[in-house]
Amino acid sequence: TARLRGGVLKDDGWARIPSQPALITSTVDQLGSNLLFRSYAHRQKTAPIYAGLAANDSLLFLDEAHCSEPFKQTLEAIKNFRGKKWAEQSIRNPFAFVTMSATPGNQSKTNIFPQNEKEKALDHELLQKRIRVSKQAELHEIKKSGKAKNEDSLIEKAVELAGDKMQKAGGTLLKIALIVNRVATAEGLAKKLREKIKDRADVVLLTGRFRPYERDVLVDRWKRFLQASGAETPEKPILFVSTQCIEVGADFSFDLMITECASLDALRQRFGRVNRLGEGDKPLDLRSAVLIRSEDLGSKASDPIYGEAKKNTWEFLEKVSEKVESENGATEDGKAKKGKKKAKQKPPEVNFGIHAMDEFMEGKIDDLKSCLAPAKDAPILLPAHLDMLCQTHPVPHPAPDVDLFLHGKDRGAPEARIIWRADLNDKNRDDWPEIIAACPPTSLETLSVPLYLLQQWLKTPEIEDGFGDVEGLSPEDNEEKDKTEEEQNRHFLRWRGRRKEKKEENSSTAVLENPKEIAPGDLVVVPADYGIDGLGHTFLEENERKGVGKERLDIWEFVQKEAGKAPSLRLTSVIEQVAAHPQIREFLEWIESEERSDKEIRERIEELKLESEHSAEEENNLPKHVRCFLKENKIQKIERHPSDGVILFGKVASFDREEDDLFADEDDLASASPSSVPLENHLKQVACLAEKLAEHCLPKEFSPALFNTAGQWHDVGKLDERFQILLHNGDEVAAFGEALAKSDRIPASPQRRRTIRESAGLPEHFRHEMLSLQLVESFAQFSGEERDLILHLIASHHGCARPFAPVCEDENPPPVSGTVNGCEFHLGEKERQELTPPHRLDSGVPERFWRLTRRYGWWGLAYLESVLRLADWRASRNPKKPYE
Repeated sequence: TARLRGGVLKDDGWARIPSQPALITSTVDQLGSNLLFRSYAHRQKTAPIYAGLAANDSLLFLDEAHCSEPFKQTLEAIKNFRGKKWAEQSIRNPFAFVTMSATPGNQSKTNIFPQNEKEKALDHELLQKRIRVSKQAELHEIKKSGKAKNEDSLIEKAVELAGDKMQKAGGTLLKIALIVNRVATAEGLAKKLREKIKDRADVVLLTGRFRPYERDVLVDRWKRFLQASGAETPEKPILFVSTQCIEVGADFSFDLMITECASLDALRQRFGRVNRLGEGDKPLDLRSAVLIRSEDLGSKASDPIYGEAKKNTWEFLEKVSEKVESENGATEDGKAKKGKKKAKQKPPEVNFGIHAMDEFMEGKIDDLKSCLAPAKDAPILLPAHLDMLCQTHPVPHPAPDVDLFLHGKDRGAPEARIIWRADLNDKNRDDWPEIIAACPPTSLETLSVPLYLLQQWLKTPEIEDGFGDVEGLSPEDNEEKDKTEEEQNRHFLRWRGRRKEKKEENSSTAVLENPKEIAPGDLVVVPADYGIDGLGHTFLEENERKGVGKERLDIWEFVQKEAGKAPSLRLTSVIEQVAAHPQIREFLEWIESEERSDKEIRERIEELKLESEHSAEEENNLPKHVRCFLKENKIQKIERHPSDGVILFGKVASFDREEDDLFADEDDLASASPSSVPLENHLKQVACLAEKLAEHCLPKEFSPALFNTAGQWHDVGKLDERFQILLHNGDEVAAFGEALAKSDRIPASPQRRRTIRESAGLPEHFRHEMLSLQLVESFAQFSGEERDLILHLIASHHGCARPFAPVCEDENPPPVSGTVNGCEFHLGEKERQELTPPHRLDSGVPERFWRLTRRYGWWGLAYLESVLRLADWRASRNPKKPYE
């Protein structure tokens, strides 16, 4: 089982053995980008693996399909393009999808679920109880108050109603959901509730603007009180403030709801969180409430998120609302009875129960189109689009925008991600790339925000966020303010991974000042001193977050273990909250006083640990997260922090769960391993695994022996003596011993690896698989179609050759020789120089790619590639497993 979504640990266990059944939950972005060869969570060189796996042997359930109409249209197109008409030899693996929704929009439910079958399926006591439960809600139109201009009348009314309902409930511990349409409105409402309600209730704020780690902390704290089944009784009432993010996926149940009006389908989704299990009536028969501002009902009013649907929904609710008799005897039409004084009329009501709302809507599906959230269409997916998308090395420019096929045209603002670090400041700005390379980001500490908002925030921290937690406003609706002469952009680091080669002027990872250089999907790293106000929220228990930066924004240590990485600890003077402790400050001064060995540092840290354990004075104790690390972990590795001090690493609890790219695509990094592996062993193991995977995953017309052959040859290019020197950490004598496929001696430092390569004469962008390709072409004997596929599998097993090989000028290649499965080969220096380089257009590499794409289809070829690549990965992860 696995889950694929942004902002969580990349869970790739499902991809390890494609022959094993898997149940995977995913967002549209993660699955859709995989299907369209642009896997958002991985490097582009690995995208074909995920495309092949996602589109073969797959049954997809598109839940909440009303939210994903563009993706549904794209799935229809993909299903069509996987057919026989679009491949000479299509791979006959199934691909299908099912749509599911409680509010299917313009499509009548009867067309999906015939009435006689529907009644039979729903004829169950539990279902009927949940379907027929009453969910009465008052309708409140709110006129703008005469208070200060910055006062929101809707917030004021929501606070008033929450207080009234708590008062009427007496001692009953109500759980009330307060749902609004904007992040800024939710923030203001939570703040006002805390001011007015004070300690009479717990006020909880949940929006999409929490980092995943903090969101999980918040949900874990409150779900035991809010979960639909088996909830505990809270100590005091709970006022749960949220945005649209609670409409789907949250198995919470509330006694009441106070919600801002939205489209009809959105409101029905929200009321699905009221008395979810239909367990009796609400306490004291209190009513929920739907609120709308009078100005939102004007003739020119159009909501940026829901368009005209918000206003039209309100008009529909008014038509079906029940006018109840007021306490002073007013009749249903609101007129006072004769002889009685007219009093204030009670607000109209609507029953949002499933059965009641279905009755209101019976036969009115077409009439209610205007009440549904605006549905966008995806562009028509054409073969020309797929021809460009399947090119992953290099990605063509311009290239189709995958986001359009997942979310439709005019989706609105794209997003970028941001993290905060306490060890970044103005003084060490030149070292920011090295600092983050030493402490790489994890998905659990990232916050996703609209790109336009991040760009504004880096210019002017004091901004107002009018976004909801759904696809909404376009950037044009949020025009940026012109920067004044006094304003100065704040510096930030655009992180796109560790640099492999020398620093270049236009490096993809760079410290920048112009926010316009941030692209959709980019990851931005900023100092913790910038704060988070204006972008999102932070939620950490006090005892968890002590000592990790301004407003406790730096949570790198806390998420390391959660991300499956080695538990880590930074001891450096640039993190003020850490260096403020006398013992740590003394330790840092000791390190900087002279060169210290790792052994000396370990001994000194052990002394620190013992001193802390025996200290009677709390103020002399180490920070809690430091004490916990030293108590729970044995130091496995020590790295120098680029500013000063050290970074300590413990032992990884589960190597299989580590959040690293499972298919490293750089030659040197892909050949790094916890233990050295002889090349001969690795080739045999990959050949055996590839044959087994092909046997289990592919139709009978694909010979498993073909994949065994590809596995036997795939890494022979590592016999290049210069590459062996790199694997032996620059030891030229050792490099002429037993040839290695994987090495535990490859240095972690990019600079050290570069120095070894330059010293050995290994050219920049050398790819061992391209030398493997040349050796197979020169010495192995294969026929026609079989030869094409074997050559391509070898050339593409690290993601290249789709359709081009990297440009590598190798003027003085050494001779290379060896034996594979009884086939001896030898290429002299002159012979290697005379071979056509794989990066040339006339090498046959690009033509072969297109020939095979037409033969097996866009996703078929990717699936065939994944068989060898996954076998290679599994052998690398388990080098000691038997291969026979």
